[in-house]
Amino acid sequence: MVSVTGPAGRLMATVEGDGGVPVIFVHDVAADRTHWADTQHGLATRSVSFDLRGLGESSGSNGPFGVEAAVEDVAAIADAQAPEKFVLVGHGFGAAVAGAFAAYYPERLAGLLYVEAPGDLRRMPKAEAEAWLDNFSAAKYGTFHEHWLAPQLLAAKEATRVLVMKTMRTSRREAIAGNLESLFSHDPDAAFEQFKGPTHALVATAGPDTLAGQRDTLSRSVAPHASHWLMLDAAQWFHTELVRFLGQCRHHP
Repeated sequence: MVSVTGPAGRLMATVEGDGGVPVIFVHDVAADRTHWADTQHGLATRSVSFDLRGLGESSGSNGPFGVEAAVEDVAAIADAQAPEKFVLVGHGFGAAVAGAFAAYYPERLAGLLYVEAPGDLRRMPKAEAEAWLDNFSAAKYGTFHEHWLAPQLLAAKEATRVLVMKTMRTSRREAIAGNLESLFSHDPDAAFEQFKGPTHALVATAGPDTLAGQRDTLSRSVAPHASHWLMLDAAQWFHTELVRFLGQCRHHP
């Protein structure tokens, strides 16, 4: 375990491996770095996973939260643990963060790997977005939080369900709400405009609200029989796809 000073306080990270193109993993909205543990164990290259501010073991419970704030956390981790070019891997909300980082700091990346990335949520009608976000208010979250991930967990393995529910229950509501709200003003197109290096997506589905579903030209691999948490449900497949992508990134100047 490694502690890195971030803009909102201490960021806790796990560093494994040595050599190769470094990899930084960014977790989803109601999660922590434990979601990447098995993925890191199987990699020979240097890899870093960390808890975003206000989540897991990281401090910063007062925020601010959102995509932009999380980009600052990634930058702090990168400065401390991967000062050279690295591959950025983001899952769910973390994929939006990875894309935003690529838009701001394209020169720092050797590759960008989206995992179950959300699409452009600015397309959602305002009233619909506000109604959904209202479920994460202090008044409603207590009865809502046990059910909101259920549809995404239908195809998950039992071990995946257990871990996902555990990290969801220990994640701060304020961090979840702030991060989710920011997705509705996030522009996913900026990453493609600024970063021209290796870019790929790993998906379970490519529905209309996903980045892969909205961008036909985005290179992607589809996981067999997996839920939103591909790295947990299809660990060997995920490892194979990740190693293949890292091979492509080694040739990016």
